Amino acid sequence: MSTDLSRHVDTISHALFAIKDLFHDPATLHFDDIHEEMERFEAAFNVKASLDAFFAFLCERDEAGRTVGAKHPTQYLQKKLGLDPKEAYDRLARGRDYYGEPDCEQTTQDTADGDLFDSDAESIVDDAAHAAAKAAAQQAAREQARREQETARRNAERVNAEKQRVIRLELDRLVEAAKGARARLQAKALEEAPRRTVKDLRATVRRWVEEANREHLDPANPNAGMEKRGLHIGPQRADGTHKITIDATTSDTALFKALTDKGLAPNSNMPKDVDDYRSPAQRAYDQFAKMLKHYDTCQKPTGGGCASVVVSVTLDEIADASPTTRFQTNTGIDLTAFDLVRLGMDGTADFILTVDGATALPLNLYRTNRLASLAQRITLLAVQGVCAWTGCTAPLTQAEIHHITSWLQGGDTNIDNLAALCRTHHRCNNDFKDHRNNTSHIERDHAAGRAGVKQPGSTEIRFNHADAAENSAVNRIRKRNHRLNTATAKPPPREPAEPPSWAKHQSPYPPF
Repeated sequence: MSTDLSRHVDTISHALFAIKDLFHDPATLHFDDIHEEMERFEAAFNVKASLDAFFAFLCERDEAGRTVGAKHPTQYLQKKLGLDPKEAYDRLARGRDYYGEPDCEQTTQDTADGDLFDSDAESIVDDAAHAAAKAAAQQAAREQARREQETARRNAERVNAEKQRVIRLELDRLVEAAKGARARLQAKALEEAPRRTVKDLRATVRRWVEEANREHLDPANPNAGMEKRGLHIGPQRADGTHKITIDATTSDTALFKALTDKGLAPNSNMPKDVDDYRSPAQRAYDQFAKMLKHYDTCQKPTGGGCASVVVSVTLDEIADASPTTRFQTNTGIDLTAFDLVRLGMDGTADFILTVDGATALPLNLYRTNRLASLAQRITLLAVQGVCAWTGCTAPLTQAEIHHITSWLQGGDTNIDNLAALCRTHHRCNNDFKDHRNNTSHIERDHAAGRAGVKQPGSTEIRFNHADAAENSAVNRIRKRNHRLNTATAKPPPREPAEPPSWAKHQSPYPPF
């Protein structure tokens, strides 16, 4: 099998590079001459999305994460295939859809009670018959779901990855009671996909999902929609804005609307005697922002948490800042000076961390408490910027504080023994530091003053060199000090100049 696969991969690789060589100069090609072949080429590669799902299923079933010292296959897909977390999750989810055991649609059985005056013997017979009929119906539903799953696999071979992703995302909206319809709807959607645009396909599948949810919704369960609640923050766009999507329950939506509607009146949240040219949507947003700032002001934490925005900045950066300078924060969202003023952070000086030689951090609470203090979390923001694991960019607001030497093994809660890790990498860490099952762990390099990852078979501690980590406040100070030390170092002594060939062997050398 592996020999055949290797031969096929070699053939595809050779063909791709041969096509690349044909496309070396646009001046030698014309659209009319090649578009039909490129359309065939694109259609042929639709099958790769199905292969991706198949391989992802194998990764999950066979615990591929262990090959990279992790517990989850997403880490393998990210490290070895170079996928981002979203793409890795999508492939794994589609793999489960196509090759995992599908959910069955619920069958409706006659559950009416028997006659009140039936004999016990008759009741036992009826119960046994009912149980047998129910088991037979469940088996039939299971077989039907498997047939629909097989149909979905065949249909997927003609559908590109983007359309498969759209279908998967919409089917994820099914409520718990309607999940049995997933295999049927997926097969139907993949059959429709080749003749629909991405936008039309999304709208179609969304309509089917809403119909299935209504059909399976239990009127007696008022919390059926709670499982779909959620909030998602999109990446920062070029103009500095973010798209925030909220799936809210009806009661929370009513409360949210009641509070934001208070800001719809003209001149709300604005100084008096100022013309208000804002749209209703902008007024609602300003009211929402006011609510957030009010909560932040009234709910300042006093202990182990850090619910507010914390900025990581050096004094030199403040002095040299321009209107477009961005400062790192614990949320993973960089802010300009104007953003800080809008947040009411002008004049704020709540925490000042002194860094001696860019490595010694004077914040040690010793073994007094297992939980890291607020001040220590802020210090880790200045030192790390993001999760300490190699290549990770998770912000500190999504991180957990890890004891490098476990608390249960006598580790202290001081800054030299702490590292911030995102939830995924915190679970990957091997607290015993013995590399069992090919796992890695966090270790501190005291000479460098940094925490990094110790991998199996390596004596080297690997630091996180992601851009967000390299631009933490302490790392920026380290770089600045390195430049200063390099600039002030004396140049090495110059080698004596060789005399010209014609002047050699003359004593004394003639004047030059």
